[in-house]
Amino acid sequence: MSDVTSSLVAEEGIKLASNNLRGSILEDLASAAPNLSGHSEHLLKFHGIYAQDNRDVRRERTQAGETLDYIFMIRVAIPGGRLSSAQWLSLDHIAENVADGSIRLTTRQAVQFHGVLKTGLQELTGQLHRHAMTSFAACGDVVRNTVMCPGLVSDDAHTHVTELANHLARTFKPATQAHWEIFVNGERAASIEPEIEHSFYGDTYLPRKFKIAIAHPDENCVDVLAQDLGLIPVVHPELGAGYHVVIGGGLGRSYAQPDTFARLADALTFVTPEELDDLIRAVLVTYRDLGDRTNRRRARMKYVVADMGTAGFRAEVEQRYGRALRAPLAVALRDASDHLGWRTLSDATLEVGIRVGAGRVRDDAPGRGIRTALRELAHARELTFLITAQQDIVVSRIAAADRGFVTEVLARHGVRGVDDLGPVERTALACPALPTCGQALAESERRLPTLVRDVEESLARAGVGARALQLRMTGCPNGCARPAVAEVGVVGRTKNSYDLYLGGGPRGDRLAALHQEKLKLEEIPAVLEPWLVRWREEGLVGEGFGDFYSRVTAS
Repeated sequence: MSDVTSSLVAEEGIKLASNNLRGSILEDLASAAPNLSGHSEHLLKFHGIYAQDNRDVRRERTQAGETLDYIFMIRVAIPGGRLSSAQWLSLDHIAENVADGSIRLTTRQAVQFHGVLKTGLQELTGQLHRHAMTSFAACGDVVRNTVMCPGLVSDDAHTHVTELANHLARTFKPATQAHWEIFVNGERAASIEPEIEHSFYGDTYLPRKFKIAIAHPDENCVDVLAQDLGLIPVVHPELGAGYHVVIGGGLGRSYAQPDTFARLADALTFVTPEELDDLIRAVLVTYRDLGDRTNRRRARMKYVVADMGTAGFRAEVEQRYGRALRAPLAVALRDASDHLGWRTLSDATLEVGIRVGAGRVRDDAPGRGIRTALRELAHARELTFLITAQQDIVVSRIAAADRGFVTEVLARHGVRGVDDLGPVERTALACPALPTCGQALAESERRLPTLVRDVEESLARAGVGARALQLRMTGCPNGCARPAVAEVGVVGRTKNSYDLYLGGGPRGDRLAALHQEKLKLEEIPAVLEPWLVRWREEGLVGEGFGDFYSRVTAS
Protein backbone atom coordinates (compact mmCIF):
# COMPACT_ATOMS: atom_id res chain seq x y z
CA MET A 1 0.00 0.00 0.00
CA SER A 2 1.37 3.41 -0.95
CA ASP A 3 1.84 6.22 1.54
CA VAL A 4 -0.86 8.19 -0.25
CA THR A 5 -3.33 5.32 -0.10
CA SER A 6 -2.63 4.60 3.54
CA SER A 7 -3.20 8.25 4.46
CA LEU A 8 -6.61 8.57 2.83
CA VAL A 9 -9.36 9.59 5.23
CA ALA A 10 -11.81 6.89 6.29
CA GLU A 11 -14.62 8.44 4.26
CA GLU A 12 -12.79 7.57 1.04
CA GLY A 13 -12.84 3.88 1.92
CA ILE A 14 -16.51 4.07 2.87
CA LYS A 15 -17.38 5.57 -0.51
CA LEU A 16 -15.27 3.03 -2.42
CA ALA A 17 -16.86 0.06 -0.67
CA SER A 18 -20.41 1.46 -0.80
CA ASN A 19 -21.58 -0.10 -4.06
CA ASN A 20 -22.38 3.33 -5.45
CA LEU A 21 -23.76 4.84 -2.23
CA ARG A 22 -25.85 1.85 -1.12
CA GLY A 23 -23.75 0.38 1.65
CA SER A 24 -25.95 -1.20 4.33
CA ILE A 25 -28.41 1.72 4.56
CA LEU A 26 -31.43 -0.37 3.56
CA GLU A 27 -30.67 -3.00 6.18
CA ASP A 28 -30.00 -0.35 8.85
CA LEU A 29 -33.33 1.34 8.11
CA ALA A 30 -35.09 -1.98 8.73
CA SER A 31 -33.50 -2.47 12.17
CA ALA A 32 -35.26 -1.54 15.39
CA ALA A 33 -32.45 0.80 16.47
CA PRO A 34 -33.32 4.54 16.43
CA ASN A 35 -30.04 5.34 14.63
CA LEU A 36 -27.84 3.89 11.88
CA SER A 37 -24.31 2.52 11.80
CA GLY A 38 -21.40 4.92 11.36
CA HIS A 39 -20.73 3.96 7.74
CA SER A 40 -24.41 4.33 6.88
CA GLU A 41 -24.53 7.71 8.58
CA HIS A 42 -21.79 8.97 6.24
CA LEU A 43 -23.46 7.56 3.12
CA LEU A 44 -26.80 9.02 4.22
CA LYS A 45 -25.41 12.48 3.49
CA PHE A 46 -25.33 11.70 -0.23
CA HIS A 47 -29.04 11.02 0.07
CA GLY A 48 -29.62 14.44 1.65
CA ILE A 49 -29.95 13.15 5.21
CA TYR A 50 -27.92 14.02 8.31
CA ALA A 51 -28.03 11.88 11.43
CA GLN A 52 -28.34 14.09 14.51
CA ASP A 53 -29.49 14.04 18.11
CA ASN A 54 -31.27 16.64 20.22
CA ARG A 55 -28.33 18.36 21.89
CA ASP A 56 -30.60 20.12 24.39
CA VAL A 57 -31.02 16.79 26.19
CA ARG A 58 -27.76 15.09 25.26
CA ARG A 59 -25.98 15.63 28.59
CA GLU A 60 -28.81 14.54 30.85
CA ARG A 61 -29.50 11.46 28.73
CA THR A 62 -25.83 10.54 28.74
CA GLN A 63 -25.56 11.03 32.50
CA ALA A 64 -28.66 8.91 33.02
CA GLY A 65 -27.23 6.17 30.80
CA GLU A 66 -30.10 6.58 28.35
CA THR A 67 -30.04 6.35 24.57
CA LEU A 68 -29.56 9.71 22.89
CA ASP A 69 -32.61 11.39 21.36
CA TYR A 70 -31.74 10.42 17.77
CA ILE A 71 -33.31 12.50 15.02
CA PHE A 72 -32.56 13.27 11.37
CA MET A 73 -32.38 16.36 9.20
CA ILE A 74 -33.48 15.98 5.57
CA ARG A 75 -32.47 18.55 3.00
CA VAL A 76 -34.55 18.80 -0.15
CA ALA A 77 -32.68 20.00 -3.23
CA ILE A 78 -34.76 22.71 -4.96
CA PRO A 79 -32.83 23.84 -8.09
CA GLY A 80 -33.07 27.60 -8.29
CA GLY A 81 -35.46 27.53 -5.32
CA ARG A 82 -38.53 27.18 -7.55
CA LEU A 83 -41.66 25.28 -6.45
CA SER A 84 -45.23 24.91 -7.65
CA SER A 85 -48.26 25.26 -5.38
CA ALA A 86 -48.62 21.46 -5.32
CA GLN A 87 -45.00 21.02 -4.32
CA TRP A 88 -45.30 23.61 -1.56
CA LEU A 89 -48.38 21.85 -0.21
CA SER A 90 -46.46 18.58 -0.20
CA LEU A 91 -43.68 20.18 1.85
CA ASP A 92 -46.28 21.60 4.24
CA HIS A 93 -47.81 18.15 4.66
CA ILE A 94 -44.39 16.66 5.48
CA ALA A 95 -43.71 19.38 8.03
CA GLU A 96 -46.97 18.62 9.82
CA ASN A 97 -46.94 14.85 9.71
CA VAL A 98 -43.30 13.71 9.65
CA ALA A 99 -41.09 16.58 10.85
CA ASP A 100 -41.19 19.14 13.67
CA GLY A 101 -43.93 21.33 12.21
CA SER A 102 -41.62 23.75 10.40
CA ILE A 103 -40.20 24.18 6.91
CA ARG A 104 -36.73 25.68 7.01
CA LEU A 105 -35.46 27.63 4.02
CA THR A 106 -31.69 27.59 3.57
CA THR A 107 -29.22 30.07 2.13
CA ARG A 108 -28.79 27.67 -0.80
CA GLN A 109 -32.49 27.77 -1.69
CA ALA A 110 -33.07 24.28 -0.36
CA VAL A 111 -35.64 23.15 2.20
CA GLN A 112 -34.73 21.36 5.42
CA PHE A 113 -36.89 19.26 7.71
CA HIS A 114 -35.76 18.82 11.30
CA GLY A 115 -36.67 16.37 14.04
CA VAL A 116 -37.53 13.49 11.71
CA LEU A 117 -37.42 10.01 13.24
CA LYS A 118 -35.74 7.12 11.47
CA THR A 119 -39.13 5.46 10.95
CA GLY A 120 -40.25 8.47 8.90
CA LEU A 121 -37.35 8.70 6.46
CA GLN A 122 -38.72 6.49 3.71
CA GLU A 123 -42.22 7.97 4.05
CA LEU A 124 -40.76 11.46 3.68
CA THR A 125 -38.56 10.71 0.67
CA GLY A 126 -41.39 8.82 -1.01
CA GLN A 127 -43.66 11.85 -0.61
CA LEU A 128 -40.97 14.03 -2.20
CA HIS A 129 -40.66 11.66 -5.15
CA ARG A 130 -44.40 11.72 -5.79
CA HIS A 131 -44.19 15.48 -6.24
CA ALA A 132 -41.05 15.54 -8.43
CA MET A 133 -38.70 16.50 -5.60
CA THR A 134 -35.76 14.73 -4.01
CA SER A 135 -33.23 14.96 -1.22
CA PHE A 136 -30.69 12.99 -3.26
CA ALA A 137 -27.40 14.90 -3.76
CA ALA A 138 -28.58 17.74 -1.52
CA CYS A 139 -25.57 16.79 0.63
CA GLY A 140 -22.47 14.62 0.17
CA ASP A 141 -19.32 14.81 -1.94
CA VAL A 142 -21.15 15.76 -5.14
CA VAL A 143 -22.50 18.80 -6.96
CA ARG A 144 -25.00 20.24 -4.48
CA ASN A 145 -28.22 22.19 -5.07
CA THR A 146 -27.63 24.87 -7.71
CA VAL A 147 -28.48 28.36 -6.44
CA MET A 148 -29.94 30.91 -8.85
CA CYS A 149 -31.15 34.47 -8.39
CA PRO A 150 -34.98 34.47 -8.35
CA GLY A 151 -34.90 37.48 -10.65
CA LEU A 152 -33.64 35.21 -13.42
CA VAL A 153 -36.68 32.97 -12.98
CA SER A 154 -39.33 35.67 -12.95
CA ASP A 155 -37.83 38.06 -15.53
CA ASP A 156 -38.64 37.23 -19.15
CA ALA A 157 -35.52 39.12 -20.24
CA HIS A 158 -33.49 36.12 -19.04
CA THR A 159 -35.48 33.22 -20.47
CA HIS A 160 -32.29 31.51 -21.69
CA VAL A 161 -31.19 31.21 -18.05
CA THR A 162 -34.55 30.29 -16.51
CA GLU A 163 -34.09 26.51 -16.77
CA LEU A 164 -30.34 26.47 -16.18
CA ALA A 165 -30.51 25.41 -12.52
CA ASN A 166 -32.75 22.47 -13.40
CA HIS A 167 -30.50 21.54 -16.32
CA LEU A 168 -27.41 21.52 -14.11
CA ALA A 169 -29.23 19.46 -11.48
CA ARG A 170 -30.13 16.82 -14.05
CA THR A 171 -26.73 16.82 -15.74
CA PHE A 172 -24.54 16.58 -12.64
CA LYS A 173 -26.67 14.46 -10.32
CA PRO A 174 -24.97 11.09 -9.58
CA ALA A 175 -26.07 8.33 -11.95
CA THR A 176 -26.44 5.64 -9.28
CA GLN A 177 -29.92 4.29 -8.65
CA ALA A 178 -29.16 3.78 -4.95
CA HIS A 179 -31.55 6.48 -3.75
CA TRP A 180 -34.44 5.06 -5.77
CA GLU A 181 -33.83 1.56 -4.46
CA ILE A 182 -33.45 2.54 -0.79
CA PHE A 183 -35.81 5.43 -0.27
CA VAL A 184 -38.46 5.16 -2.98
CA ASN A 185 -38.78 1.53 -4.06
CA GLY A 186 -37.71 0.19 -0.67
CA GLU A 187 -35.76 -2.81 -2.00
CA ARG A 188 -32.60 -3.55 -3.94
CA ALA A 189 -32.81 -3.93 -7.70
CA ALA A 190 -32.99 -7.55 -8.85
CA SER A 191 -30.38 -6.93 -11.55
CA ILE A 192 -26.76 -7.61 -10.72
CA GLU A 193 -25.52 -5.70 -13.74
CA PRO A 194 -22.59 -3.41 -12.80
CA GLU A 195 -23.61 0.20 -12.46
CA ILE A 196 -21.51 2.88 -14.15
CA GLU A 197 -21.22 6.21 -12.34
CA HIS A 198 -20.47 9.45 -14.18
CA SER A 199 -16.78 9.64 -15.08
CA PHE A 200 -16.45 13.05 -13.42
CA TYR A 201 -17.32 11.36 -10.11
CA GLY A 202 -15.53 8.06 -10.50
CA ASP A 203 -15.55 5.34 -7.85
CA THR A 204 -15.13 7.67 -4.87
CA TYR A 205 -16.99 10.77 -6.05
CA LEU A 206 -15.48 14.19 -5.23
CA PRO A 207 -13.14 14.94 -2.33
CA ARG A 208 -15.86 17.12 -0.76
CA LYS A 209 -18.99 19.03 -1.74
CA PHE A 210 -19.14 21.26 -4.83
CA LYS A 211 -21.37 24.34 -4.97
CA ILE A 212 -22.61 26.21 -8.04
CA ALA A 213 -24.46 29.55 -8.12
CA ILE A 214 -25.95 31.56 -10.96
CA ALA A 215 -26.03 35.29 -10.30
CA HIS A 216 -28.19 37.95 -11.92
CA PRO A 217 -26.02 40.29 -14.00
CA ASP A 218 -27.48 43.28 -12.12
CA GLU A 219 -27.18 42.10 -8.49
CA ASN A 220 -25.44 39.50 -6.36
CA CYS A 221 -28.01 38.04 -3.97
CA VAL A 222 -26.45 34.56 -4.33
CA ASP A 223 -22.92 35.62 -3.28
CA VAL A 224 -21.50 34.20 -6.49
CA LEU A 225 -17.87 34.66 -5.37
CA ALA A 226 -18.45 32.39 -2.37
CA GLN A 227 -18.98 29.34 -4.61
CA ASP A 228 -16.78 26.59 -5.98
CA LEU A 229 -18.06 27.65 -9.39
CA GLY A 230 -20.12 30.73 -10.18
CA LEU A 231 -21.88 31.81 -13.35
CA ILE A 232 -22.88 35.35 -14.31
CA PRO A 233 -24.88 35.81 -17.53
CA VAL A 234 -23.09 38.28 -19.79
CA VAL A 235 -23.00 39.22 -23.48
CA HIS A 236 -19.70 38.72 -25.27
CA PRO A 237 -18.98 41.41 -27.90
CA GLU A 238 -18.33 38.75 -30.55
CA LEU A 239 -19.95 35.54 -29.33
CA GLY A 240 -23.20 36.86 -27.88
CA ALA A 241 -24.94 35.54 -24.75
CA GLY A 242 -22.94 33.35 -22.42
CA TYR A 243 -21.48 33.12 -18.94
CA HIS A 244 -18.64 34.70 -17.02
CA VAL A 245 -17.23 31.82 -14.96
CA VAL A 246 -15.54 32.19 -11.56
CA ILE A 247 -13.92 29.40 -9.57
CA GLY A 248 -12.43 28.60 -6.18
CA GLY A 249 -14.63 30.42 -3.67
CA GLY A 250 -15.73 29.13 -0.29
CA LEU A 251 -16.27 30.56 3.18
CA GLY A 252 -15.90 27.68 5.63
CA ARG A 253 -12.83 27.15 7.80
CA SER A 254 -11.78 25.30 10.94
CA TYR A 255 -10.54 26.69 14.23
CA ALA A 256 -8.49 23.52 14.69
CA GLN A 257 -6.57 23.96 11.45
CA PRO A 258 -5.01 27.38 10.83
CA ASP A 259 -4.32 26.72 7.13
CA THR A 260 -8.06 26.75 6.40
CA PHE A 261 -9.61 30.04 5.38
CA ALA A 262 -12.41 31.85 3.59
CA ARG A 263 -11.68 32.68 -0.03
CA LEU A 264 -13.43 34.57 -2.84
CA ALA A 265 -13.57 33.06 -6.31
CA ASP A 266 -11.28 34.07 -9.18
CA ALA A 267 -12.34 34.81 -12.75
CA LEU A 268 -11.69 31.82 -15.03
CA THR A 269 -13.19 32.30 -18.48
CA PHE A 270 -16.17 33.13 -20.69
CA VAL A 271 -18.18 30.28 -22.20
CA THR A 272 -21.17 30.08 -24.50
CA PRO A 273 -24.25 28.11 -23.36
CA GLU A 274 -23.24 25.25 -25.65
CA GLU A 275 -19.80 25.03 -24.03
CA LEU A 276 -20.92 25.28 -20.41
CA ASP A 277 -21.49 21.60 -19.56
CA ASP A 278 -18.11 20.52 -20.92
CA LEU A 279 -16.37 23.31 -19.02
CA ILE A 280 -18.03 22.29 -15.74
CA ARG A 281 -17.10 18.65 -16.37
CA ALA A 282 -13.47 19.68 -16.88
CA VAL A 283 -13.49 21.65 -13.62
CA LEU A 284 -15.05 18.72 -11.75
CA VAL A 285 -12.51 16.24 -13.12
CA THR A 286 -9.69 18.60 -12.16
CA TYR A 287 -11.06 18.80 -8.64
CA ARG A 288 -11.67 15.03 -8.55
CA ASP A 289 -8.05 14.38 -9.50
CA LEU A 290 -6.28 17.07 -7.47
CA GLY A 291 -8.46 17.64 -4.41
CA ASP A 292 -7.09 16.58 -1.03
CA ARG A 293 -8.46 13.18 0.06
CA THR A 294 -6.19 12.92 3.10
CA ASN A 295 -7.64 15.85 5.08
CA ARG A 296 -11.35 16.64 4.79
CA ARG A 297 -10.85 20.04 6.39
CA ARG A 298 -8.72 21.03 3.38
CA ALA A 299 -10.55 19.01 0.77
CA ARG A 300 -12.56 21.82 -0.83
CA MET A 301 -11.67 23.02 -4.32
CA LYS A 302 -10.75 26.49 -3.07
CA TYR A 303 -7.60 25.05 -1.50
CA VAL A 304 -6.56 23.42 -4.79
CA VAL A 305 -6.90 26.80 -6.52
CA ALA A 306 -5.17 28.65 -3.68
CA ASP A 307 -2.27 26.18 -3.47
CA MET A 308 -1.70 25.93 -7.24
CA GLY A 309 -2.54 29.51 -8.09
CA THR A 310 -5.27 30.44 -10.53
CA ALA A 311 -2.96 30.15 -13.55
CA GLY A 312 -1.87 26.65 -12.55
CA PHE A 313 -5.43 25.51 -11.94
CA ARG A 314 -6.51 27.05 -15.24
CA ALA A 315 -3.82 25.04 -17.06
CA GLU A 316 -5.09 21.82 -15.47
CA VAL A 317 -8.66 22.63 -16.51
CA GLU A 318 -7.53 23.39 -20.08
CA GLN A 319 -5.80 20.03 -20.27
CA ARG A 320 -9.03 18.24 -19.35
CA TYR A 321 -11.23 20.58 -21.37
CA GLY A 322 -9.20 19.88 -24.49
CA ARG A 323 -8.74 23.48 -25.60
CA ALA A 324 -7.59 26.86 -24.39
CA LEU A 325 -9.92 28.93 -22.26
CA ARG A 326 -10.89 32.41 -23.34
CA ALA A 327 -9.97 35.41 -21.27
CA PRO A 328 -12.78 36.28 -18.83
CA LEU A 329 -14.84 39.41 -19.36
CA ALA A 330 -14.71 42.27 -16.88
CA VAL A 331 -17.74 42.04 -14.60
CA ALA A 332 -18.66 44.46 -11.81
CA LEU A 333 -20.86 43.04 -9.06
CA ARG A 334 -23.68 45.17 -7.67
CA ASP A 335 -25.47 45.25 -4.33
CA ALA A 336 -27.69 42.27 -3.61
CA SER A 337 -31.45 42.66 -3.83
CA ASP A 338 -33.41 41.15 -0.96
CA HIS A 339 -36.36 40.58 -3.34
CA LEU A 340 -38.84 41.67 -0.66
CA GLY A 341 -42.07 43.56 -1.31
CA TRP A 342 -44.32 43.81 -4.35
CA ARG A 343 -43.23 44.10 -7.98
CA THR A 344 -44.85 43.77 -11.40
CA LEU A 345 -43.36 41.25 -13.83
CA SER A 346 -42.97 41.69 -17.57
CA ASP A 347 -46.11 39.65 -18.27
CA ALA A 348 -48.17 41.96 -15.99
CA THR A 349 -48.47 39.36 -13.22
CA LEU A 350 -47.23 40.26 -9.73
CA GLU A 351 -44.97 38.80 -7.10
CA VAL A 352 -44.38 39.58 -3.46
CA GLY A 353 -41.25 38.84 -1.46
CA ILE A 354 -41.95 37.81 2.14
CA ARG A 355 -39.45 37.96 4.98
CA VAL A 356 -38.95 34.64 6.80
CA GLY A 357 -36.96 35.13 10.00
CA ALA A 358 -33.92 32.81 9.88
CA GLY A 359 -35.76 30.90 7.15
CA ARG A 360 -38.05 29.13 9.64
CA VAL A 361 -41.56 28.80 8.17
CA ARG A 362 -43.83 28.01 11.11
CA ASP A 363 -46.94 29.38 12.73
CA ASP A 364 -47.04 31.65 15.77
CA ALA A 365 -50.15 29.88 17.04
CA PRO A 366 -52.25 26.95 15.80
CA GLY A 367 -53.77 27.96 12.47
CA ARG A 368 -52.21 31.42 12.42
CA GLY A 369 -48.85 32.42 10.98
CA ILE A 370 -46.73 32.34 7.88
CA ARG A 371 -46.96 28.59 7.34
CA THR A 372 -50.76 28.63 7.33
CA ALA A 373 -50.80 31.77 5.16
CA LEU A 374 -48.60 30.16 2.50
CA ARG A 375 -50.69 26.99 2.65
CA GLU A 376 -53.87 29.00 2.08
CA LEU A 377 -52.34 30.74 -0.92
CA ALA A 378 -51.09 27.47 -2.41
CA HIS A 379 -54.52 25.85 -1.96
CA ALA A 380 -56.35 28.79 -3.51
CA ARG A 381 -54.18 29.60 -6.54
CA GLU A 382 -51.65 28.01 -8.87
CA LEU A 383 -48.60 30.07 -7.95
CA THR A 384 -44.82 29.85 -8.13
CA PHE A 385 -42.91 29.87 -4.85
CA LEU A 386 -39.29 31.04 -5.05
CA ILE A 387 -36.95 30.45 -2.13
CA THR A 388 -34.22 33.08 -2.03
CA ALA A 389 -30.59 32.86 -0.96
CA GLN A 390 -31.55 35.24 1.88
CA GLN A 391 -33.79 32.52 3.45
CA ASP A 392 -36.94 34.35 2.34
CA ILE A 393 -39.73 33.39 -0.06
CA VAL A 394 -41.18 35.11 -3.11
CA VAL A 395 -44.73 34.26 -4.11
CA SER A 396 -44.80 34.81 -7.86
CA ARG A 397 -47.16 34.68 -10.85
CA ILE A 398 -49.98 36.36 -8.93
CA ALA A 399 -52.77 37.66 -11.16
CA ALA A 400 -53.11 41.42 -10.84
CA ALA A 401 -56.72 40.95 -9.69
CA ASP A 402 -55.53 38.75 -6.82
CA ARG A 403 -53.30 41.31 -5.12
CA GLY A 404 -55.99 42.21 -2.62
CA PHE A 405 -56.66 38.54 -1.84
CA VAL A 406 -52.97 37.81 -1.22
CA THR A 407 -52.57 40.93 0.89
CA GLU A 408 -55.59 39.99 3.02
CA VAL A 409 -54.36 36.44 3.64
CA LEU A 410 -50.92 37.62 4.69
CA ALA A 411 -52.30 40.35 6.96
CA ARG A 412 -54.82 38.01 8.58
CA HIS A 413 -51.99 35.70 9.59
CA GLY A 414 -49.77 38.45 10.93
CA VAL A 415 -47.18 38.23 8.15
CA ARG A 416 -45.32 41.52 8.23
CA GLY A 417 -44.81 43.62 5.15
CA VAL A 418 -41.48 45.01 4.06
CA ASP A 419 -42.24 48.48 5.49
CA ASP A 420 -42.63 46.98 8.97
CA LEU A 421 -39.15 45.43 9.06
CA GLY A 422 -36.23 46.92 10.96
CA PRO A 423 -32.99 47.93 9.19
CA VAL A 424 -31.08 44.89 10.51
CA GLU A 425 -33.98 42.45 10.68
CA ARG A 426 -34.71 42.88 6.97
CA THR A 427 -31.62 40.99 5.78
CA ALA A 428 -30.29 39.17 8.88
CA LEU A 429 -29.33 35.53 8.31
CA ALA A 430 -28.63 32.67 10.71
CA CYS A 431 -27.83 28.97 10.49
CA PRO A 432 -29.86 26.46 12.59
CA ALA A 433 -26.97 25.61 14.97
CA LEU A 434 -28.17 24.22 18.32
CA PRO A 435 -29.91 22.00 19.19
CA THR A 436 -29.81 19.96 15.97
CA CYS A 437 -26.57 20.65 14.11
CA GLY A 438 -23.70 18.41 15.20
CA GLN A 439 -21.11 21.00 14.08
CA ALA A 440 -22.49 23.87 16.16
CA LEU A 441 -20.24 25.35 18.82
CA ALA A 442 -22.71 28.04 19.89
CA GLU A 443 -26.29 29.22 19.41
CA SER A 444 -27.34 31.00 16.21
CA GLU A 445 -30.96 30.84 14.99
CA ARG A 446 -32.46 30.86 18.48
CA ARG A 447 -30.42 33.90 19.52
CA LEU A 448 -30.71 35.87 16.28
CA PRO A 449 -33.89 37.82 17.23
CA THR A 450 -32.27 39.09 20.44
CA LEU A 451 -29.07 40.09 18.65
CA VAL A 452 -31.02 41.86 15.89
CA ARG A 453 -33.05 43.80 18.46
CA ASP A 454 -29.94 44.84 20.39
CA VAL A 455 -28.04 45.93 17.28
CA GLU A 456 -31.04 47.92 16.04
CA GLU A 457 -31.12 49.67 19.41
CA SER A 458 -27.41 50.46 18.98
CA LEU A 459 -28.18 51.91 15.53
CA ALA A 460 -30.80 54.15 17.06
CA ARG A 461 -28.51 55.33 19.87
CA ALA A 462 -25.75 56.01 17.34
CA GLY A 463 -28.11 58.26 15.40
CA VAL A 464 -27.79 56.24 12.20
CA GLY A 465 -31.54 56.03 11.79
CA ALA A 466 -33.00 53.48 9.40
CA ARG A 467 -29.87 52.88 7.32
CA ALA A 468 -29.60 49.21 6.38
CA LEU A 469 -27.03 47.04 8.14
CA GLN A 470 -26.27 43.52 6.97
CA LEU A 471 -25.81 41.01 9.83
CA ARG A 472 -25.19 37.29 9.52
CA MET A 473 -24.72 34.80 12.33
CA THR A 474 -23.46 31.22 12.52
CA GLY A 475 -22.84 28.79 15.34
CA CYS A 476 -19.48 27.67 13.94
CA PRO A 477 -16.92 28.75 11.30
CA ASN A 478 -18.35 26.52 8.55
CA GLY A 479 -20.14 29.65 7.40
CA CYS A 480 -23.54 28.35 6.26
CA ALA A 481 -25.11 31.84 6.61
CA ARG A 482 -22.13 33.43 4.79
CA PRO A 483 -20.89 35.72 7.62
CA ALA A 484 -17.45 35.96 6.02
CA VAL A 485 -18.76 38.41 3.40
CA ALA A 486 -21.22 40.29 5.63
CA GLU A 487 -20.99 43.85 6.91
CA VAL A 488 -21.32 42.34 10.39
CA GLY A 489 -20.47 38.66 10.75
CA VAL A 490 -20.95 36.85 14.07
CA VAL A 491 -19.33 33.40 14.25
CA GLY A 492 -19.62 30.95 17.14
CA ARG A 493 -16.27 30.22 18.81
CA THR A 494 -17.21 28.39 22.03
CA LYS A 495 -20.46 27.64 23.81
CA ASN A 496 -20.52 31.17 25.21
CA SER A 497 -18.37 33.24 22.84
CA TYR A 498 -18.33 34.57 19.29
CA ASP A 499 -15.83 36.13 16.91
CA LEU A 500 -16.91 39.43 15.34
CA TYR A 501 -16.09 40.16 11.70
CA LEU A 502 -16.68 43.54 10.06
CA GLY A 503 -16.32 45.07 6.63
CA GLY A 504 -17.93 42.80 4.06
CA GLY A 505 -20.91 44.07 2.16
CA PRO A 506 -23.96 43.57 -0.05
CA ARG A 507 -21.91 43.18 -3.25
CA GLY A 508 -20.27 40.05 -1.86
CA ASP A 509 -16.91 41.04 -3.35
CA ARG A 510 -14.89 41.56 -0.16
CA LEU A 511 -14.15 39.36 2.84
CA ALA A 512 -14.95 40.77 6.25
CA ALA A 513 -12.00 41.26 8.62
CA LEU A 514 -11.71 39.77 12.09
CA HIS A 515 -12.46 42.65 14.47
CA GLN A 516 -12.49 40.96 17.86
CA GLU A 517 -12.38 37.41 19.16
CA LYS A 518 -14.29 35.58 21.89
CA LEU A 519 -16.99 38.10 22.67
CA LYS A 520 -20.06 37.20 24.67
CA LEU A 521 -23.14 37.68 22.56
CA GLU A 522 -24.45 40.47 24.77
CA GLU A 523 -21.14 42.36 24.36
CA ILE A 524 -21.36 42.60 20.58
CA PRO A 525 -23.74 45.61 20.33
CA ALA A 526 -21.52 47.66 22.69
CA VAL A 527 -18.40 46.79 20.69
CA LEU A 528 -20.18 47.66 17.47
CA GLU A 529 -21.81 50.91 18.61
CA PRO A 530 -18.72 53.21 18.50
CA TRP A 531 -18.21 52.14 14.90
CA LEU A 532 -21.81 52.99 14.11
CA VAL A 533 -21.23 56.46 15.55
CA ARG A 534 -18.13 56.84 13.38
CA TRP A 535 -20.14 55.66 10.38
CA ARG A 536 -22.64 58.46 11.02
CA GLU A 537 -19.92 61.07 11.52
CA GLU A 538 -17.28 60.02 8.98
CA GLY A 539 -19.17 58.01 6.36
CA LEU A 540 -19.50 59.31 2.82
CA VAL A 541 -22.90 60.05 1.32
CA GLY A 542 -24.58 56.73 0.50
CA GLU A 543 -21.68 54.70 1.88
CA GLY A 544 -22.68 51.41 3.48
CA PHE A 545 -21.23 50.31 6.79
CA GLY A 546 -19.05 47.60 5.27
CA ASP A 547 -17.53 49.97 2.74
CA PHE A 548 -16.97 52.55 5.46
CA TYR A 549 -15.27 50.10 7.82
CA SER A 550 -13.06 48.72 5.06
CA ARG A 551 -12.06 52.22 3.91
CA VAL A 552 -11.12 53.63 7.29
CA THR A 553 -9.31 50.53 8.55
CA ALA A 554 -7.27 50.30 5.33
CA SER A 555 -6.04 53.89 5.54
